[in-house]
Amino acid sequence: MKILLNYRPVLRQPTGIGVYAHAVLPALQKLPHVLLPGGEEGTARQRLNRLAWTQFELPRLARRHNASLIFTPAPEGYLGQQSIPQVVMVHDLRPLSHPERSLQSLYFRSWVPPLLRRCRHLLTNSRFTALEIQRGTGVPEERISVIPLGYDAAVFRPALTGQVGAGKSDAECGTAASARPSPRPYLLHVGQAYPHKNLERLIRAFARVAPLHPDLRLVLAGKPHPTETPRLRALVDHLGLQRSVQFRAYVPYADLPDLYRGALALVYPSLWEGFGLPVLEAMACGTPVITSFGSGTEEVAGEAALLVDPADSGSISDAIALVARDPARRSTLRELGLARAGQFSWSAAAADTAQRLGGLLAG
Repeated sequence: MKILLNYRPVLRQPTGIGVYAHAVLPALQKLPHVLLPGGEEGTARQRLNRLAWTQFELPRLARRHNASLIFTPAPEGYLGQQSIPQVVMVHDLRPLSHPERSLQSLYFRSWVPPLLRRCRHLLTNSRFTALEIQRGTGVPEERISVIPLGYDAAVFRPALTGQVGAGKSDAECGTAASARPSPRPYLLHVGQAYPHKNLERLIRAFARVAPLHPDLRLVLAGKPHPTETPRLRALVDHLGLQRSVQFRAYVPYADLPDLYRGALALVYPSLWEGFGLPVLEAMACGTPVITSFGSGTEEVAGEAALLVDPADSGSISDAIALVARDPARRSTLRELGLARAGQFSWSAAAADTAQRLGGLLAG
């Protein structure tokens, strides 16, 4: 009995999928296994090639290695007759609920629902996403296991005494030079600029607050989006916020903790998230969090964050203004966030993933 770990979808610069995949891998490698490593850049051509490879080569390799189960830490797999059963991790179904004119959305609409219906079992990271899977594909509840994500407590932790980030500039917080976005206090968003990240409303909300806090900056950290990022830059120019809004490309994993710790708050007003890993990472760093109600971020944040209506820029700006002017509220959010983050861990996620896959392998 052997499991084929299909890590081909894990990119060289990992986002949420890659962070999860790397975190659970040591526990999975204790099972009888064969590992197919990833490391692609994630270009459109590579995705197309990988899709063809998954359909034809993945089951062939599984047979060659005498695998009795295939696990992919993303919703990718082969269709057709399931000669070797598959388990996939579904982080969200956002391309179905908030589709774009993109290869990814086309893949999700045409490939993912039938794949999920064919899989022997599905893993997902929140109850919210589990319900979305049931509604969108008809997969019954008993074939879905919810395994919340975690964070690396040795990396994402509060600053030392006297270096607390809330309300201080990154220079005061000792932020690493490589991560330093501005010598002034800043709000932070972490994530690629997909439309569902709701960055247009975030920028408009910030524009309402900026005149009252002229030193405050908004840092948008994440991989650029080919169509959304130019539109957001144009909006910043139109609103006259060029000196107050900073776009940063992909931030290396090692630089993220200092970036979180230096921020006045993480502002994460997504229209839709399966989980929202930056919310958890920010709370673990002692950074106050503003995020959305109505999706996976609310499930992660619990009562430890300011929850806003993501469709209302006024709701977002009111929360920003409250955090900006009220040190006591920032302190409360910091303590609540640290306590909430303590309920999540990668060790628990890895153990649950390995236990579920081991049970399926044995069964």
